[in-house]
Amino acid sequence: MKIAELRNKPFVLLVLKDGLAEGYFSEEFVHKTKQQLSDMSLRIASDNLSIIYADHIKKACEIVLGIINLGLLSHCENSTDKAREIIKTHGIVYCFRAGWAKYSGLKDISAEYFKKIDLSTYALAADDTSDIRQLHEELVKQGQNSLRLFNLHKIMSAKYAANVVIPETDEDYLRFELQKLLNSAIGLMLIDSDEKTFNNERYNQLIQFLTETDSDVILEKLDSCVARFAEQQPVSSRSFLKETALLEFNEFKSIITLQQNIALYIPEILELSVNLTNELNDDFEGGYDFGMDDLDDIAYLKPD
Repeated sequence: MKIAELRNKPFVLLVLKDGLAEGYFSEEFVHKTKQQLSDMSLRIASDNLSIIYADHIKKACEIVLGIINLGLLSHCENSTDKAREIIKTHGIVYCFRAGWAKYSGLKDISAEYFKKIDLSTYALAADDTSDIRQLHEELVKQGQNSLRLFNLHKIMSAKYAANVVIPETDEDYLRFELQKLLNSAIGLMLIDSDEKTFNNERYNQLIQFLTETDSDVILEKLDSCVARFAEQQPVSSRSFLKETALLEFNEFKSIITLQQNIALYIPEILELSVNLTNELNDDFEGGYDFGMDDLDDIAYLKPD
């Protein structure tokens, strides 16, 4: 990539230009290559963008250029001599297919993650010297983390979920719900419970502990619980939890430090069953108790 950065051109374009100038590629070969580039760009535009709009055609050309650059760089080891040999021996379509194989390989990591990757992410303008390999490697890493998050949420929800878990792939949602599951796991450890979910008794025991115990003592025990919890996890899960700061429990700790309105804030960060949540809000449990709140609920459901 150094040569590309110096001359302000994508690597593959420099290889073609220099190869032609030095007589390595014939005029006929370059003309054929350009035609193939045009055909591939029109195909990309037809399948993914539109052949009606000029800016879409331009974007399709940039996508083709980026995919080819990825494929060529992944095979030539950043050597211009080897790159020219690959293009002359195997052709530009071979480079595109090699790059496309890497792009579509994201699907093997996670089909849901692959759907979120816009093909134009790989677009490379004619004066763009970005290292497309680095971009691809970052997407691979993100995909692997996405899959790890999904799998870890699945594992933790099987242990600590107090309600029926509805399959979800949105990463923000999974992270939010996973943190609640982890908060509950630590919360139960704080009251020395071996249970995996809260009921009314265990919840009240936690509130009592958090409100009647010195905050420094609570935080010290929380750190001890977190360390013990982390040691109980597989190495890969433990590593991911640390990398993503899910073991820092900043929100939990801030509530403990304040020691005000604990009963108000704590339910928001824990995984609690619907029945327990209803009890905490003085709502019905499994049916109407004919209180004023139930009358409000019914009134809300009635059409005007």
